Amino acid sequence: MSGEARSASRRRARRANASRRPSAAISLGALLLSAAAAALGAASAMPIYRTPQVWLVAGVGWALAAGIVWCGRRWGWGLMTPVALIVSFVAAVVPLAVPGALSTGPAGWVRGLSDGLASVALGWKQLLTLTLPVGSYQAVLVPLLVVTMVTTGAIVALALSGRRTAPFAALPVLVPVLFGVVFGASQVSAPLGLGPLRIQAPKELALWAGACVIGAVWVAWSSGIERRAALRLGRLGQPAERSGGVRRNTAMRALSAAVIAVVALGAGALIAPAVGADRTVPRDSIDPQLVVRQQTSPLASYRSAKRDDEFERTLFTVSGNGTLPTRLRMAVLDDYDGVDFFVDPGGDGRFTRFPSGDPIAEPAEVRIRIDGYRGIWLPVAPPLAEPPAFLGPRASELSDSLYINRGSWAAIAVPGGSGLRAGDEYSARMSTAGDVKPAERPADAKPLIDLERTPQLKRWLDEQRLPADRDGLLEAIDRLRQRGYLSHSLTDGEGERNWIAALAPQYGTRFVPSAGGHSIARIEQLFQQLNEQQAAAGETSDERALVSGIGDDEQFSAAAALIARAMGYDSRVVLGVRLGGERAGVPGVPACAEACTGENLAAWIEVRGDGGDWAPIDTSPQVAMPPVTLDRGEQLPEFPTVPEDRNATVADPPSGSSSDSTDPVPDPQRSSFAALWPILKGVGLSALALALLALPLLFVPVAKRLRVRRRRQTAAPEVRALGAWDELVDGYADSGAAPRSRRSRRDIAEELGVPGGDWAAWTVDRAVYAREGIGDAEAEQVWAVVDEALLERRQRIGFWGRMRARFSLRSLLPESRRARARRSRRPRGGNRR
Repeated sequence: MSGEARSASRRRARRANASRRPSAAISLGALLLSAAAAALGAASAMPIYRTPQVWLVAGVGWALAAGIVWCGRRWGWGLMTPVALIVSFVAAVVPLAVPGALSTGPAGWVRGLSDGLASVALGWKQLLTLTLPVGSYQAVLVPLLVVTMVTTGAIVALALSGRRTAPFAALPVLVPVLFGVVFGASQVSAPLGLGPLRIQAPKELALWAGACVIGAVWVAWSSGIERRAALRLGRLGQPAERSGGVRRNTAMRALSAAVIAVVALGAGALIAPAVGADRTVPRDSIDPQLVVRQQTSPLASYRSAKRDDEFERTLFTVSGNGTLPTRLRMAVLDDYDGVDFFVDPGGDGRFTRFPSGDPIAEPAEVRIRIDGYRGIWLPVAPPLAEPPAFLGPRASELSDSLYINRGSWAAIAVPGGSGLRAGDEYSARMSTAGDVKPAERPADAKPLIDLERTPQLKRWLDEQRLPADRDGLLEAIDRLRQRGYLSHSLTDGEGERNWIAALAPQYGTRFVPSAGGHSIARIEQLFQQLNEQQAAAGETSDERALVSGIGDDEQFSAAAALIARAMGYDSRVVLGVRLGGERAGVPGVPACAEACTGENLAAWIEVRGDGGDWAPIDTSPQVAMPPVTLDRGEQLPEFPTVPEDRNATVADPPSGSSSDSTDPVPDPQRSSFAALWPILKGVGLSALALALLALPLLFVPVAKRLRVRRRRQTAAPEVRALGAWDELVDGYADSGAAPRSRRSRRDIAEELGVPGGDWAAWTVDRAVYAREGIGDAEAEQVWAVVDEALLERRQRIGFWGRMRARFSLRSLLPESRRARARRSRRPRGGNRR
């Protein structure tokens, strides 16, 4: 082909491409429509995140996606457009959607990129398992960025792709609002009263109405683009005759848009009352089931902290600027099976991520450093204003493995399933408000336990003759404490004497043996001791004669919790420490000022009445008055002398008592694998996310290769020759030289400048229309001409042009197939010259 012919072909291709470029009006409309969708999506997602970062993510995501898709359409990038979108997402995901990774240097940036790419596949489930609002916690903003960029890209691509497909750009407008609905809370906005009219869920209704209105306006405007263009051409000849029709059409489209908007608003108004105050969303059916199952009851290991090797060991240190909380709570145990107090796996026993907190009263920054403590429970003073900020070499691991039960405000950290260890450190804004008083009335008028299973407890309560209210509850627990006596062990032998040595100088405490455990049998034994002593003392006013219950916080907190439930109060056992020095503690279990040791570890209960608030009550037994043995009716002397008991017997603990140890047996192989698992998991999830993103790109060349093979291997030579022609047209279309439709094959060959195109077009026409058809040799020759033409075309467009052609979707779009079908159905004379 001559140089002039090639130049003419290039000019025609440039004119064809120019005709497909978006006009200024449609470009502006697409940008405005996508911007409105992004704004509605940000407003819908605000209840999920409640952070201004939402608007930054939505705005930058919209700008990136809209700009790339418009440029791709303007300069014909083809499938390089989604490649550019993916590259821009990878570049923007860390500063936009994982901002916390920017503060830890290059290593944090790499980790943030890994988390961001993994969240493309897994972030949706994480978003459902977090308690709202999630803020900018970890990588939870990634789903919002993905929704914004995908929706914006779809809107702009549909709006600019053609006059017939432009109205369909209104459909993706609903997706950002749908994102806020699906991943939002189950509780909708408060009803709005307008005179006698009461509108349910006004905010959600306004968002849906806005999306429907702008979608209806877009459909009404974009559907008339082709007609307006034709009328503009027609007005050149007859402007006066066409103006009335134009006005009528404009009025009809405006009326249609108004009708669509009114229908959408009416449907929303009818549906909203049925929604009510609550609705069912996927969040309600997602349960992370991160509950402490493999740990034995922390209350059962209470006595291990009182042994000599743990009694003086520093568990953790507490520091802060100014006032500290009065208590630090660790394990909160709200269920009882007759053997152990443990965390209820249902209801309040659900541990979830803690992305953000709420404003608290009297906040203070508290810093805690772990020393000798080992376990999964974090010492905290609820409620927390924000997630704890971890420090040290394991900061990121601890942050990723932090879970909080918002019902009980117990916090756990399970990095690799091993819990905290020496050197871990964190700070958090905690409440320093004082203890709440119990409610006046119980939560239920009936006992919350079966008193038939605890006859000794029932007998003791009947003997006290106390009302089932706050005063009666406090008096019952005070009598329990004053008639008890502290003992941490069965023997006072080697390794179990430090607690006695610490109490004897100040209180005169002497050793009395007591069995461990807090099963029903052990608690019944405690109340039996109290009942028998009270029966022996008779009607006496001397409290010394009633001291007989032997045990420590393990037994007395369990007994007090059962007393509260017998009176109709909800109760739970809490393990922790009291802060503030000696005056803030109780005799026998002092508070810690800075360094908290095993001596300071305590247990108490929290009760809830009809008021709904949980109030702490101390339950530790007294240490000053030792128990005495009385015969029935015997009175204590006015000035008694208590001999030292050197013949204390050793008894085995009752059956059903729990083990003292909660530490799992370490496995060296599992420990080494656990250290390597987070790295392998991050790399694997990142590779999976990249594979999912690249999967659509890999599909296109594979689909084209299969199409070529199918066309070449067709048995009939006529169909094989027609397949060669289709392959020629598709190859030129993918390279940016798509022919104009409704032209003969010879015209197309001339327009594209195909070497040997006239002969190939004539041969294919003969294969389609001639009665005798063609042979295999001619079909193969047509394929040879096509292969040579496509090879020359690929060499001419360069490397990047070949890449765009390889991943281009033009030849796979339905519009191209319909155009080929129209050319194939055209009468015989239309394909010849």
